[in-house]
Amino acid sequence: MKLLTTPRISAPDKCPYLQGQLEQHQFFFASEIEKEEMDFLLSEGWRKFGQFQFRPKCHGCQKCLPIRLKVDKFHPSKSQRKILKKNSDIKVYFSPLIFRKEHFALYLKHSSARFESKHVDNEEDFRQTFYQYTGTQLVSEFFLNDKMIAFGILEKGLTSLSSVYFVFDPDYSKRNLGTFGALKEIEYAMDDNLSHYYLGYWIEENKSMAYKSQFKPNQIYEWDTKTWNDLLLDSPKG
Repeated sequence: MKLLTTPRISAPDKCPYLQGQLEQHQFFFASEIEKEEMDFLLSEGWRKFGQFQFRPKCHGCQKCLPIRLKVDKFHPSKSQRKILKKNSDIKVYFSPLIFRKEHFALYLKHSSARFESKHVDNEEDFRQTFYQYTGTQLVSEFFLNDKMIAFGILEKGLTSLSSVYFVFDPDYSKRNLGTFGALKEIEYAMDDNLSHYYLGYWIEENKSMAYKSQFKPNQIYEWDTKTWNDLLLDSPKG
């Protein structure tokens, strides 16, 4: 790994997940990351956008918990199998990270429909955020009748796959493309004999993150003990 900056702590800012809370994160920039290093960083709770590595470092709050799936133990639920069947006409491709104009167009359409404000509002910033190649990134692309309707950016180590960002066309919301995308990425991890699929951070009381706990068996990372422990929640049927 080639460090471009030393680790530091961000200034407090409005938390995007919990109302009335402030967030801070530890971060650094790096390039030329080895796959073993990617595995280690993921196992220590780090996330990565391009060259930007970060993890929560909030004062008095540890609710953002890294969550991961044990790939070899995964069996889709009844509802997940229905989603796979419903989307059997979608073609999915995985390849090394490459930027396409369709990615940014989908990102704008997706974020405009789902978020109050866009995280990145111009193409150059979008490319700088997600497409600075470090040797570990993949892209998943989803096509219906030769039209791209979703894509995901991923990080891949020797034993792990991490979902960085997933975008879909809101015109196809009834297809549950977020869940379908995760299922196809898990399938990719299975085919490559990877041990863990990382879904980012999970907050129990944040409803928009609830879907992450439905991929089982899963584990969460405890910041205090620096250990991964099984997540035990009552599951809805299906």
